[in-house]
Parts: sequence; C-alpha cells; structure tokens
Amino acid sequence: METKKILLIFALLCAVVPVKSWAQAEPSERLTRLFIPGTSTVYSFNYPTVNTAGERIVLSSALVAWTPTDRQEGDSIETIHIYSHATIGADEERPTSQGFSKEQLMLQTLPRRTYGELLDDNNAEYVGRCIIIAPDYEGFGVTKNLPHPYLSQRLTAQQVLDAVNYGLDLYRKQSAENTDDDPLLPIKSDWRTFGLGYSQGGAVTLALQRLIEEKGLAGQLHFYGSICGDGPYDLIETMRYYFDDDGTSYGAETDHRKGICTYPVVVPLIIKGMCSTHPAMASYRINDYLSQQLIDTDVLSWIDSKEYTTSEMSKMWYDQLQSGLDTLGRHYSPEQMAEMFSSPKEGKVAGHLDKMFTPETFAYLNNADSMATVPSEPATAQQALHRALADNSVITGWTPQHRIQFYHSRGDMVVPFGNYEAFRDAHPDGENSMYRIDDTFAYDSDHMDAAIVFFAELCVTGSFVPHYQWISEGATQTGIKDIYDLPIYNLQFDTNAWYTLDGRRLNGKPTTKGIYIHNNVKVVIPN
Repeated sequence: METKKILLIFALLCAVVPVKSWAQAEPSERLTRLFIPGTSTVYSFNYPTVNTAGERIVLSSALVAWTPTDRQEGDSIETIHIYSHATIGADEERPTSQGFSKEQLMLQTLPRRTYGELLDDNNAEYVGRCIIIAPDYEGFGVTKNLPHPYLSQRLTAQQVLDAVNYGLDLYRKQSAENTDDDPLLPIKSDWRTFGLGYSQGGAVTLALQRLIEEKGLAGQLHFYGSICGDGPYDLIETMRYYFDDDGTSYGAETDHRKGICTYPVVVPLIIKGMCSTHPAMASYRINDYLSQQLIDTDVLSWIDSKEYTTSEMSKMWYDQLQSGLDTLGRHYSPEQMAEMFSSPKEGKVAGHLDKMFTPETFAYLNNADSMATVPSEPATAQQALHRALADNSVITGWTPQHRIQFYHSRGDMVVPFGNYEAFRDAHPDGENSMYRIDDTFAYDSDHMDAAIVFFAELCVTGSFVPHYQWISEGATQTGIKDIYDLPIYNLQFDTNAWYTLDGRRLNGKPTTKGIYIHNNVKVVIPN
C-alpha cells in the first residue's frame, strides 16, 4: 500500500507532457518528450535496427537527460549510461512506459543525483550529470506484437548498440538548437560511457561490451566499461544449477533443491527465445521441449500478450495449483498440478523440471555427460537446444579490453553465482585487473532481494561511485583516452558547417563520397 501511495504522489508531482503517438514504428526525427520529473527529462525515440533474420526493424527506446532547473554556465553532460533492463513480462514495465514502472523510477533517479545531493561534486560527474539510453528491447514498446528474443545475447546487444548511436545523434541535433522549451545540455568533448544492467540486463550489458570491442567502437562511444549484476552469462551453467544444486553451492545455504526452478517462468521464456532466434531450433516446435501440461496452463499466451508481469504469472500458476485446471477437454486436479508446481509461499510457485519439460528434454538436460560436450551438428531437438544455450553464452570467445565490475549474490537461486565463476574460469588472468566481483552486497540473498540492494546502492547510497572510478582508471591506463585528443573530439563545431572525420572544416557540403560531420552528427555522402 505504501508503494502505491508513493507512486501516486510521484505521478502528481511530475509534469506530464502530451506526446505525439509513436506507434507507427517509423524512425524518429526528434526525441519525443514524455514527462519532466524534477531535474531530468524523459524522452522516447524510435530507431532502425535489425531482427534475427537481418531484416530492418524499428524499435523504441527511452532517453533520460539531466536538465537542471537551476542551469549554470558551463553545465554539460559528463556521462552516458547504456542501461539494459531486467526481465519483464508486461509491456507497461518497459523503459518508455508512461505508467511509472519500476524501470522508469530507477531511470529518473540517476540524473537527479547532482551537485551535492548525497554526492559531492567530484562524484556527481559519474552519476548525476548524465544521459541514460534504455531500449525497450524487441517485443516491447512499438513491437509488443512481436515475440521477445529472450536471452538472444548477440541480437539484443546489436539492437541496444543501434539505439545508442541513433539516440545520441538525435540528442546532439536537438541540443544544438538549445530552445527555451527544450533546453538540452551539450555533451562534453571528453564524456564517458558506461554499460549497466541487472539480471537479463546484466547479460545484455556484457554482450554489448563484447560487441563494442569486436567492432572497435570504444573510441567512438568513449566507452569505459561495464557494471553487471547477477546476469545469466552462461545459460548451460544456469541449467546445470537447476538440475544439480541441493542448496549448498557457492558457500551459501539456500532453499534450492535438485530439479527445481524457483522462478519457473524463465523456462518457457528461454525456450521461446531460443526457438524464435536460433537457426538450429528452427525445424523444431516448442512442444518438443515443454510438456503438454505446462503448455496447457496457457503460459505461452500470457507471455505473448505482454499483459502480465512475471509475478502475476506466478500468481496465476498458484491459483491453478489450488483449484486445478480445465482446458481444451483436459483436466488436471490440484494433485496433478502439485506434481509440476510447489508453493514456497502464498502466491508464488516453484517449478518441477521433470514435469515442465518433455521426458526427452528433461532426460537430456539432466544427464551431465550429454551436457558436457556441445554438439557441433545437432541431430535432435535436445541437441539443438544445447547448441542454442551454448551459442548465447557471453563468457568465451573474447578477451575483455575494458574493465567490468560484477555484482553477484552467492545465494541467487534464479541466476546462480556459477555464472560469474564461469566467466572467471574463462578469463583467469584478468581477475582484479580487468574485472572484479562484489559478492558481499547481498551475500546470501535470492535474485529479487539482491536486485533491491543492487538498485539501492546504484540510486540511493552512492556505493557505485568507487566502481565507476575503478573502471575509469583502467580506461586511462589502457590508453583509451588517447583517441579523444583527435580534433574531432575537442573541436567546437559550427553546426552549419561541414567537417571531415579528422576535424578539418570544409568550404561547403562535400561532393566526394565519404563520411562527414554536419550538425554534430555523422552524415554519409553516397556516390
């Protein structure tokens, strides 16, 4: 009840601005202002990217900008945060929602941390004087009618990267206008960019850093490094925990037991995500993986509707557990439902994997020997799933070039601590130099409780500032700042003029094919 009161008061205090509908899924020409919560302004924009087939698609994203009411001469944006959000079920939970979701409340907090508001001036530059770009992800916002490619790491990372580039171009163009009704601050020439995310967002953040480094875009984006909280970086390790752990892993005693998933909605989410994006699974159906009883609960329709949060889905399963289930001529008694779900507390369920998966899939995933070697050419539905889980790992196949601050609770029963250990084991030489772990922030807390601590430390206590400083020191030591000495990064552009990429001003619009700077954005001149 107190939470509802706070949200109501917050909504009344916010100046809600009427906005133009962006449901037509066309790329935006301008940022669209949603509302102004104090010293920040929330915008949305649509941007072009690609789907899993490599086809053009338009997605939506939020952009939250620090816009101080007492603007001083010299105020500017010092930091850009690329925020990848955690798992959501309902479309209203997306970053661009105007329903004051938890994502919105978190996004609006960071830019308000300025000039001595709990942080001193030296620290506020990392947190308060910032822009946050937070994509909705495919399947939410303007594409809520499409499936969400859950944990398709490389695809989502590419879509997030495209949001960052497009959003920054729109911001620069709009800030150059500097109108009284939309006074966006300029971005400093030596700004810093950080990745940030928790849970699904933690894995997306790590995948995004890998992609930025692979494409050599760190200099262009002024990318310094990432903060990743309790992310599923290794889906095979996550599955092994569900099947093998008996409450004693990683030095923390938990209520987890073998063959149980304490957050069972992740099972259909993972299977749907892999089926819709991974080529090895294209010739198989979801019925090859999920049991008929689980499908009969209607969970796939719940997920597709984008109407329910994951907590609401758990409650609906709880109701079925209490009363039984009748659907399409099939009846499941409460006793039969209890074979698939148990209830650790009222309104919540845990899933029994032997009843959630088909017998063939359960037998394969439960066999440590079959899971030990990833099949190069999958011959069965189960081998195809194994291949898909392995291909969506973000722990191997690259060596980080920028620092990563991991947060992970040892008591996490949803995304187990083994995800961090798998990353560490794949990069044994980088611990405490290129990456490090804070496993004490919520030592033996489960996933949701750890999330509360994570965001409290991010938005309230200022505990993240030393981590930003550590990441920044690493970027300086590895020479990332050298590129910012180029003219393009320090030049005070005349927005009406044209410049080459090395900062040379031209006499007019170029006629030679190439990439140029005009109105503070890159412009491609074709043949």
